[in-house]
This record gives sequence, structure tokens and C-alpha cells, in this order.
Amino acid sequence: MNPEPMSEGGREILGGKMHCRATLVSLLLLISLSLLVAQEDLFKTKFVDGLKALSAAPDAVVGVAIKDLRNGDEIVINGDEIFPQASAIKIHILAEMYRQSEQGKFRLTDIMTVPPAVRVQGSGILNELGTSSVSMSIRDYAILMIVLSDNTATNLMIERVGMENVNRSLQSIGARNTKLQRVMMDLKAATEGRENISTPRDVMKVLELLYRGELVSKSASGDMLAILRKPKEGPLRAGLPETVDLADKAGDVEGVKCDVGIVYLQDAPYIICVMTKLLQREDDGAKIITDVSRLTYQYFERKTNSNQFGRRIRR
Repeated sequence: MNPEPMSEGGREILGGKMHCRATLVSLLLLISLSLLVAQEDLFKTKFVDGLKALSAAPDAVVGVAIKDLRNGDEIVINGDEIFPQASAIKIHILAEMYRQSEQGKFRLTDIMTVPPAVRVQGSGILNELGTSSVSMSIRDYAILMIVLSDNTATNLMIERVGMENVNRSLQSIGARNTKLQRVMMDLKAATEGRENISTPRDVMKVLELLYRGELVSKSASGDMLAILRKPKEGPLRAGLPETVDLADKAGDVEGVKCDVGIVYLQDAPYIICVMTKLLQREDDGAKIITDVSRLTYQYFERKTNSNQFGRRIRR
């Protein structure tokens, strides 16, 4: 027997059931997604609470800026607070050096000697070498400036590229609170308030441009990152496993400690900038930065190596 044709009313009933079933499926998917988002938000909330606790250290002012380079998610605490940069300002001198090289003002392979006027004490090795026996390429001086934080090499680079040019370039990329205002070891300038300054948010912006190959050019950014990734000790490094690469620059002067960089966690690279000032004890700054670095690494590592329900996935 052939089935009787379905009445118009029958079609309405069947269509209504199908619509209800589709609505139910959509509702279940929405509930499931909401549960996953809630789970993710809870983990992030616990992480942010931990950062706030570390940043609330009673004997320091602390600023933090963290950015997930996969999705752009940012976590910022006191991000617009201005901090002395100490040697962390050398990242911006490095960038100006590469910018001017790309403009054809000089080549990174050009050989330079070290005039007496730029020699200063403090970190580094150049000041300990002969007054007339040192000559090397501009890039070599840049490596000393970043890896050994050599103050003499830094002053030589400032003389070569010009302090005003560094600041003009920083303004042009929107790092408006970042200023190079003195050479290294100029205590008189620091006493007069001419300090090298920035904010966690400003440096995060500069590091993201560098990571994406947009600070100068892709090739220049790659070479700058290669220099910044050369092994060196520092408080960010102390909070990471040895197997994880870090491109960073730390700095410290009396009452100040900061470290800023890019952590190359597999499948989850991120920027981390931690700055401290008004330290009561000099060792406090390094401890705060290391604790923030460790907590941040644990957050990104667990997020990356767990499935959407929070189960750890072995890789």
C-alpha cells in the first residue's frame, strides 16, 4: 500500500519536531561551550589573582604586561606606570641602530674604535681593554651591549645613532612614554631627573613589533632577536626551564629592577615585561620578576598542554 499523503497539518507537526530537535542541539552546544569558556575563565582568573598578589609586594611598585602572541590576549597590571629602565633601554638603542643601517647611514660591518669619551665603568668589558687596541664591527658592539650589557659599547652606539633619533623613532611607533635621556653611568643626569624611562605597555608594544618583523624590517628584526636570544642570566630566565628559549634584556640600578622579553614556549609564545621600582631591598626586584616569570610560564604551559576539559596531554 502506498502511504497516504501527509496532510498540511502533518507537515507542520513534523517540521515542528525537527525545529525543536535542532533548537535542542544548538542549546546543548551553547551550554557545552559556555562551560568550557567558564572553565577557561576560571583558570585565567586564578592566574591573574596570582599576578596581582605578586604585584602587591609592600616594599616595591610593580608593573606587568603579558601578551599571548597567538591570540592577542593581554594581561596588564600598572601597565602605564613609568619606570626607570636601566639597561633594558638598550633594546631601543639596538632597534635604532638597525633602523639607521637599513636607511644606509652605515653598515653593521663597519669597524669602529672606542674613543675615550664613551668609556665608563659598570657592566661590560670594553672599559677594561686597551685604549687604542679595540676595534670591531658595529654589530659586535651591539652584541656586547645586549649580552654583557656593556655600558661603554652602549655609549658608543648612542653617540653613533643619536639620542634624539632613538626618541623620535619611539614616538613614531606609539611608545610615547619611552625616552632615552642620558648615557650610561651619568649619575648627574639621573639626579637631575633625566632618567631613561618606559612603561610595561610601551615595551610590550615594541616587543610585539619586533616579534612580528615589523619594528624595522623582517630581516633586521630577525637579527635583533637572534642577539636578544643569546644566553644570559636574568630574573626572567631564572623562572623558566633551561630548554625554553628567551629573547630578553634585563636592567637594574639602585632601587630598580626590570626584565622584558619574549618567551618561545612551543606552540604558545608570549611577551612578558616586569618592572619594579622603589625597592626597599635590592634582591626583592629579582625575586618578584622571577616569581612572575615562573607563574606565567606555568599558566601558558598548562593551557597549551591540556585539552579543552583540563586533562593534561603528553606531547
